[in-house]
Amino acid sequence: MYTVRLSKLLLEIKEALFQIQGLPCTETLIRNLPKADIHVHLPGTISPQTAWHLGERHGFLSWKHSCWEDSRLLSPHNPHKKYSEIFVNFEELRYDSHPDLRLLRYHIVPQDFSSFDRIMATVQGHRFPPGGIQTKEDISLILQAYLHHCLEDNIFYTEVQQNIRLAHTIYPHLPPHKARESFYQLLAHFQQLFSQYGIILHFLNCFNKTQVSGLSTTSQERAIEAALWLKETQESFPGLFVGLQSAGLESCPGASPSLLSQGYYLAYEHGFGCEAHAGEGIGFQYLHDTLHELPVQRIAHGFQAIENLSTIQAIKESQITLVMSPVINLILGARIYHYHNKQKVGKTFIHNLDAHPIFHLFRDYGLNVALSSDNPHMGGVSLCTAMLLLAGIQPVNINPLSIQAAQASPLQLHELITLMIHAITSAFASEDIKLQFLTRLKEFISELIVSSKFSLR
Repeated sequence: MYTVRLSKLLLEIKEALFQIQGLPCTETLIRNLPKADIHVHLPGTISPQTAWHLGERHGFLSWKHSCWEDSRLLSPHNPHKKYSEIFVNFEELRYDSHPDLRLLRYHIVPQDFSSFDRIMATVQGHRFPPGGIQTKEDISLILQAYLHHCLEDNIFYTEVQQNIRLAHTIYPHLPPHKARESFYQLLAHFQQLFSQYGIILHFLNCFNKTQVSGLSTTSQERAIEAALWLKETQESFPGLFVGLQSAGLESCPGASPSLLSQGYYLAYEHGFGCEAHAGEGIGFQYLHDTLHELPVQRIAHGFQAIENLSTIQAIKESQITLVMSPVINLILGARIYHYHNKQKVGKTFIHNLDAHPIFHLFRDYGLNVALSSDNPHMGGVSLCTAMLLLAGIQPVNINPLSIQAAQASPLQLHELITLMIHAITSAFASEDIKLQFLTRLKEFISELIVSSKFSLR
């Protein structure tokens, strides 16, 4: 339930939005729109260029004998043998001492989540160390780049997800609890730095619910551990980490929501927001189970809700927000299953934005849908680019996988603004922060109303 102040402001924005319905949506307006990106994976912000610099920094890539050598091997448990394998066009660049890293591309196979996850594991580093991230300086490099990204995309609020376990990798010589304390201190420094630029930065603790975590513990134990670490941050750095997240293939052993419930309820009882990836892999049933087993306020992706009306109704009645990222869904092989007598009888891959369920779930079923970037530089696109594509505007030099803009019924400007409203109202943030962002949105809309009336004179 919203407070009186929040409800009043939302009503004023709704009335203002009505006045701009039909206003043409342009690239300039979308770029100027204040944005909240509430679902961002930290390793997903690492561009191929930054990944190259990390590889060079740690000796995985070195210029010798007139070429870039990649002789340092990764861990035998790593899905890649050599660091250079994360790039699809490494061979094209290796003989240039100063390669144009803007040409560098990750080796993500279309409609293959595993290829994406392998790259994330190698770059992130903590699953099968050593990897791309090894030191606090690496984290600084990544967050500095993300700050620049937020400024470029006009993002004023963001929630970044990362497993706190990474602390044990970047501070290997410290006892685990001291390593985590140092990690929190590092992130708090960047939270302050972002605030100097008018950007509110929060973090979610995202644990891996599958066996590919590289750990001997069960998913149930990892969920509890993740919640306890959140409680730890609450005591020493309140307001730094604001929620719990779980990620990984839905089909993997250990991914069952029932196994994660104890950790989620522990986090929930201590006042943390709860989000879970669901409804993007094996069908609506996993999403259905997540809704019934976990105290979530948000579902990451959730587009397979379209398979089942009861699940759609449950989401609507619970006022749960679907935080959707349709572009990366297409790239990683989004599919909708077909059923007969509750049994799967087939599936349809989603090959273009027009076929993505976001339009029906948002427009026809009236669900609270927020738009987010997910992994803006690792297989995905920025939040701004995603908005342009959904609005039917084809950006120049979008990405190597050539996602085409929506054509059948693109989102209108007032709809894009509504997605941002849903993002900030479902953010794991204080009421004051929500009021601050919504006021900024209201001012943006008011300026549009004034300028549109002036242009009609």
